[in-house]
Amino acid sequence: MRGMKLGFIGAGNMATAILDGVVGKDLAWPEGIYISNPHPEKLEYPKSLGVHTTQDNAQVAAAADLIILAVKPQKFEEVLPGIAEHVAGKCVVSIAAGISTDYLKSRLPGAHVVRVMPNTPLQLGMGATAIAQAPDVPEFYFRAVCDIFAAAGLTAVIPESQMDAVIPVSGSSPAFFFRMAAAMTRWAGEQGMDEDLALQLCAATMAGAAEMLLSSGKSAQALTNQVCSPGGTTLAALTAFDERDFEGLISDAMTRCAQRSKELGK
Repeated sequence: MRGMKLGFIGAGNMATAILDGVVGKDLAWPEGIYISNPHPEKLEYPKSLGVHTTQDNAQVAAAADLIILAVKPQKFEEVLPGIAEHVAGKCVVSIAAGISTDYLKSRLPGAHVVRVMPNTPLQLGMGATAIAQAPDVPEFYFRAVCDIFAAAGLTAVIPESQMDAVIPVSGSSPAFFFRMAAAMTRWAGEQGMDEDLALQLCAATMAGAAEMLLSSGKSAQALTNQVCSPGGTTLAALTAFDERDFEGLISDAMTRCAQRSKELGK
């Protein structure tokens, strides 16, 4: 995507994580990147990378060929009118939950729209990003979008009809793992363990378990069985999962998450 000018509306954590991936992988020169935010302090880090910064969203939309909308869903009604006249023929990428491409096209006439759902591990270059199929978007734009997010982790192209469902799978689910880690660490502290040490052990175990899921070729159930010995400690622990209907709890949480995306939807 060298030669393509890239713009960001919003300079929060997700925008800067994407920016780091793009700059770190040499996908675009800093002088060809533009970023806006109403708060000057948010622009200090992007400015240190040598990119163009401004508090005016319209300046970014006018200068860039591909624009990433890195603002919360509730801000779209405020942001979109200010850039609408500058985006015809350009590619606009939304990373907001619940905002459909049809809605964006109705507010941004003539723009090529791609809907994307990244997650916060993008900030470490270990993200998981779902990209909605966009058959009406020119291939060079769609490929550029895929390259941008692949610079900071795994990407998967899915039908837009599955975008609400993917949010609890990868968009919101880091919070599920963080909450489990917090509960495990708290319990360890109650047993007299150093909580910082317990957190390190827990997090390393999560990372190792994730790698096993990705590389072993075995199912999650098979790996669960592999840890369990008849009459052993792991089986004893899992009886609590069974008694509390752990799978039902996870299903309910994911359903509520996807439903909230639909409620936010436009």
